[in-house]
Amino acid sequence: MNPQESDNVLKHIQSDKKKVSNFLDNYLDEWEEMEPDASRWRSDIKGRMKEMAKGGKMVRGALVLKTNNFYDGKNTDEAVKVAGAIELLHTGLLMHDDIIDKDDYRRGMPTFAKQYQELGEDEDLDNVEHFGAGMAIAGGDIAYFMGQGLLADLDIKPEKRRKITELVFSEFSAVGLAEQVDIYSGYSKEEIDEEEIMRLYRDKTARYTFSLPFKAGALMAEASEDEIERLYRLGERIGIIFQLRDDELSLFGDEAETGKSLGSDLEENKKTLHRLKMLEKLPEDERESMREKLRKDLDHEEKAEIIEKMNELEVQKEVQEKMSELAEEAYSDIENLEAPEDFKDFLRKLTDFCLERRK
Repeated sequence: MNPQESDNVLKHIQSDKKKVSNFLDNYLDEWEEMEPDASRWRSDIKGRMKEMAKGGKMVRGALVLKTNNFYDGKNTDEAVKVAGAIELLHTGLLMHDDIIDKDDYRRGMPTFAKQYQELGEDEDLDNVEHFGAGMAIAGGDIAYFMGQGLLADLDIKPEKRRKITELVFSEFSAVGLAEQVDIYSGYSKEEIDEEEIMRLYRDKTARYTFSLPFKAGALMAEASEDEIERLYRLGERIGIIFQLRDDELSLFGDEAETGKSLGSDLEENKKTLHRLKMLEKLPEDERESMREKLRKDLDHEEKAEIIEKMNELEVQKEVQEKMSELAEEAYSDIENLEAPEDFKDFLRKLTDFCLERRK
């Protein structure tokens, strides 16, 4: 995919992002005005949520609207509300996830925990790191309940509302469980195999980033159950490609372009497919020493040496072959959809974008 085609995919998403962004602007303003005499923190968290949510691509919300539009012919106000709910729930996850991963920056700005830590430093508070983490955890909780409130308020048939709500809660619960698997595997001395890694990618990223919005949009449009299931499985494949590419950019990308700290997954000893392939390719007498190194705090030079070792072993090439296999399966899935041809074309380009994106 050339840069122009990549930009076209993003433009497709951006057109729907604007609808979600405008909805969240209005919703958060109304939420703040519900208690005009509330403490300073109501206004404070509203502003921070707006900035973080609008700083992202809003892929999940945009895909809800994109899917609903292609199957139903219009974006209803209630579909926009579903998209907004998913984005608020996603923002809550980000607040908590950045604490878990000890990240200070996301989307080119300080994480919520870091923002509150800096506020604590400015106001000379005690134990500013714990203050920052605590405030971000509470902020994430607020985002979760905002999202749930929007789903409960959907003005649609009760059965459809039940299906949408069950879908969203089920997928976000699966993300939480996958997060626990990810945390445990990062601290554990035990290795996990390729099947477990792929399951982690599917549950932590793929389903809630792609399968969930595809299915939610199709449910809102009242597509057939068979079509909804096909979209859900397609979302799994595209989402795993997305995560594999994310891992690749963390290791081999341009920091200035990706906004990611090079080798950040190595710091957390994340059990990625790249890591597994490297260990498999190492001579047996080097394998254990590499595992020991990965369990320790790594400086920039040590991370660079590990990445160079991956290059020597052609790990990137092997993972890219896996990504290409998944892409071919995704193209086949797309052909089997009953969707309009213009939606199929968008999905093909979305698959290519996930395969080749640079940030």
